[in-house]
Amino acid sequence: MVYALQNKIVVDVFVVYTDCETYYGMLHPKQVLAQYRKRVNRDAKLVVVGMTATKFMIPDPEDAGALEVMGEFVGGIM
Repeated sequence: MVYALQNKIVVDVFVVYTDCETYYGMLHPKQVLAQYRKRVNRDAKLVVVGMTATKFMIPDPEDAGALEVMGEFVGGIM
């Protein structure tokens, strides 16, 4: 999202795969998304796929343009 924001690249949907760490670097993803929407594409969406289930949310829970999917595969054949 930072790269798209800095280069004014129009993106419809950002998809983030994460281990559910809420911060990496100086900005939280929901802050970058808000800036991106303000400056480049106000209709941009965000999908966050959490590879582990935790109590931390990455997108803003009030954001209708963001979806967070999380869970954990436990045993068996997928």
